Amino acid sequence: MLKWKYVVLGAALVGLIGAGVGWQVTKDWLLPVGEGLPWVLEIAPDGAWPEGAAAEQVQAALALRGWQARPGRYVFRGDETGGDAARRVASGEREAVRIVLPAHRDVGVIAGRIAEPLWIDSASVDAVLRADSMRWRIRPNSYDLYWEVSAADVVKRIIYESNQWWTEERRAQAQAWGLTPEEAVILASIVQEESAKLSEAPRIAGLYLNRLRRGMLLQADPTLKYAIGDWAIRRVVDADKSVDSPYNTYRHKGLPPGPIRIPESAFVDAVLRAETHDYLYMCARPDDSGLHAFATSYAAHKRNAQAYRNMLNRRGVYR
Repeated sequence: MLKWKYVVLGAALVGLIGAGVGWQVTKDWLLPVGEGLPWVLEIAPDGAWPEGAAAEQVQAALALRGWQARPGRYVFRGDETGGDAARRVASGEREAVRIVLPAHRDVGVIAGRIAEPLWIDSASVDAVLRADSMRWRIRPNSYDLYWEVSAADVVKRIIYESNQWWTEERRAQAQAWGLTPEEAVILASIVQEESAKLSEAPRIAGLYLNRLRRGMLLQADPTLKYAIGDWAIRRVVDADKSVDSPYNTYRHKGLPPGPIRIPESAFVDAVLRAETHDYLYMCARPDDSGLHAFATSYAAHKRNAQAYRNMLNRRGVYR
C-alpha cells in the first residue's frame, strides 16, 4: 500500500467519463474499468494543492500544450506547478514502486506481493512465475519496479536479478558440488523446509549431497508434503511415500524437477558452503530444539527415529 494520502487518475479523465467508462474503488486506488492504461497522479504528503486540484491543473496543462500523458506513477510535489508536473508526465519521468519479494512456499503469495501496489493483476504474474524454469530464479529481495509494468517485464527483472546474484564465484561453488545453479536452489528449498535453523543448513546440505553422490534416494519428507499439498503434516506415514509425483523423493532418485518453496538466499549460500562429512541420515531431535540428530549408519538412525516417534506418540501426534 502506497503511503501518499491522495490518489487521482489522469489519462484523459474527461474523455473516459464521456465515453461511458465505469470506475471502481479498490484499496484506495481509483481504477478505470475499460481499455487503456492510465497514469496515476499522487499528491505527496507536503503537497500544496487541495485534493483533486492537482489533477485538474496537470490535465489542463497537458491539454493546453497538446501533450500526451505517458503511463506511470507520478508524485505531484508541492514545489512544482501544474505545468512542471505535466512536463514530467508527458516525458515519462515517473517514480518507481518498491516491491518486497518474500521467501515463501506459495508462488501465489509472491505474485500477490508484486501485483498489489502495481497496475498489473496478480493472476498474470502468477501464471508466468509458476513454471519450474522460473521458480528457481525468484530471489527474495527488494525491487524497484515501475507501476505500469507487464508480466513479461517482471520476468525480465527477476531473471536479471538472478543472473546478477549468480556470480562466477557462486557458479564455481555450485559446480564444485556437481550442481547447476538451478539444482542448488532446488536443494536449498529442501534444506530450508527441513530446518529453519540456518546454523545446521550446511550440514543438512552435505548429507543430501552425500546421498546424491551415492545414488541413494533423498527420502526428504518435505518433498512428500509438497507433493501431497499439505504443509500441516507433522508426521509422515508410509501411505504418504507412495504418492504419485515426480516430487516424491522416496520413489524417484535425484532432485525433484523444481524447488518446493522459494528459499532465502542465505540457504542457497548454505548449500554452496555445504559441510564435508559422512552423514547419510538425519531425524528431528525429540527435545523441541528444532535441531536434528545425524547418523552415519542406518542402525544409529533407527534409534534416533524411534526416540522421535516416541515423543510424538506421547503427545498424541499421529499426523
